[in-house]
Amino acid sequence: MRIRGTKPEFWKSRRIASVSWGARLVLKGLESYVDDNGVGVDDIELIVTDVFPRDMFANPRETVARVSEAISELYQAGLVHRYEGSGDGLLYISFWESAQRIDKPGKGRNPRPDGTFEYKQSEIRESVASPPEVVAPVTGEQGNRGTGEQSKKTSPAKPNVSDEFIDWYLEYPRKESKGVAEKAYAKARKLTGHQELTEAAIRYREDPNRDPSFTKLPATWLNAKCWEDGPLPERAPQGGMRPTGSQVRLQAGLELMQRTQAKQERQAQIFEIER
Repeated sequence: MRIRGTKPEFWKSRRIASVSWGARLVLKGLESYVDDNGVGVDDIELIVTDVFPRDMFANPRETVARVSEAISELYQAGLVHRYEGSGDGLLYISFWESAQRIDKPGKGRNPRPDGTFEYKQSEIRESVASPPEVVAPVTGEQGNRGTGEQSKKTSPAKPNVSDEFIDWYLEYPRKESKGVAEKAYAKARKLTGHQELTEAAIRYREDPNRDPSFTKLPATWLNAKCWEDGPLPERAPQGGMRPTGSQVRLQAGLELMQRTQAKQERQAQIFEIER
């Protein structure tokens, strides 16, 4: 975390006033989270544990949901950029030089949306905010970053798969290999909707026949298209191991012997009565 100042213009800005109070608080937290270049890793777990550690400890589920929603709101309002760079999802705070004055800036670890690494090396405008060879596609609703005005040529907002993955991951019963799971989720989203994936994960989590010690890895579940599966088969009684084939055959043989013996005893009783 870094010490940041707040300019008086922040409280009078129409752009800032366009988002909720909670989103404004998250934005101020992000200013301390990002480096001197205005860039940080777009990872909700890193953000909440860095910016809101006590809230994360007290109520992790609600904290992750609120911060994730706030960042999405800031993105839609054009106050942050979300893009890919250096193999990671990255986040850049718009109008960084206007928002913060860095006296002795350090070189950034990750590139801005236009590929630069150093403070005041570039000024991000709409014309350079989304070059296709550097940045993942963004919506036309972000408008002109230099004036805060929205472009007249707008397109429907695309779903943010990273945010959707976090929602899905919170519902899935096993938390492991998150990075691999996120890639598998992105592939699955090309085949079906977020709601179907989430509802299926909840069904799998709540299935009374799911053995917690054999829960599938998130990526395995996604790659196998398990959202299309029906309920799990009934588990063995008393929570024990399922019987092997030889055990099943032995049990069946014993039951047959018992039935045969009981039948013979019954026939003998009938014979004695008839005599």
